[in-house]
Amino acid sequence: MKLSHVVWESERISQQEIIIEEVHGFPTRKEAFQMQNMTIGLCLKGSASFRYDMSVRTMQPHCLGVMLPFHAISDGHWTDDYTTLLIIVSATMYDELITRDAFRDYIKYAEQPEINLSDEQFDKIYNLLVTIRNVNSSSHAKRRDMVVNLLDVLFYGLALYRGDEVTGSNSRNEQLYSRFYDLLMAHYAHHHEIDWYAEQLRLTPKYFSALIRQTSGKSAAQWINSVLVMQAKRLLLSRRDMTVQQVAYELGFRENATFCRFFKSQTGLRPTEYRESEKNAIGI
Repeated sequence: MKLSHVVWESERISQQEIIIEEVHGFPTRKEAFQMQNMTIGLCLKGSASFRYDMSVRTMQPHCLGVMLPFHAISDGHWTDDYTTLLIIVSATMYDELITRDAFRDYIKYAEQPEINLSDEQFDKIYNLLVTIRNVNSSSHAKRRDMVVNLLDVLFYGLALYRGDEVTGSNSRNEQLYSRFYDLLMAHYAHHHEIDWYAEQLRLTPKYFSALIRQTSGKSAAQWINSVLVMQAKRLLLSRRDMTVQQVAYELGFRENATFCRFFKSQTGLRPTEYRESEKNAIGI
């Protein structure tokens, strides 16, 4: 099975900042992998199914997916004619985009990455993506600025199609919550402490905790635990060559016993029990 795919061309993505091209097939490896860049895909033909952070997702014609950095992809299956118009945004451009008003609700894509478009919506989004591709391939002096502005238009449109309320404002709390989520996805394996994230955002732990709960409906501790559990499940299922102790160390737990107690408190199962219960699960 061919393993090459544009999503892994890290040097090219970094140099060009944004890549827009029609792609056949789906990125896959033997084990789950984390997307390092924001990836936007509009399904043109065929279908694909895969696990996104351990939840089964399906891409079919007229479906658009927005996958944020550091989320895990695994168990990909697709039809021979599967074709997507793909946009890959570098980390540098992503960090710039998420400060803009059009991206104020981008964290919502973390848990619900796909949007099923009507025929009319599909035509509008497809034409917009083609325009972005044409502008990006031009030699115009303002090419980058135009591409960024067109991405604003894209995300304003997606917010409308998704039913989000677009207020034209980006509150400080929402910005801080989004920044926390990005930090968590990048550093969950090394930092489990609320205090560390609060320090990165230059907030007191008490104020930080209250802000995250008020903004997201979940406490910072709940977010940290949920990401650790998600990543633990990913490793337990996709890396059967790793022992439970190796999984624990990979996730930043100093002792295997501590990890096992944590996992059972969150799932009701010991890691070995969870791995065994899923061993004969039917594939996607």
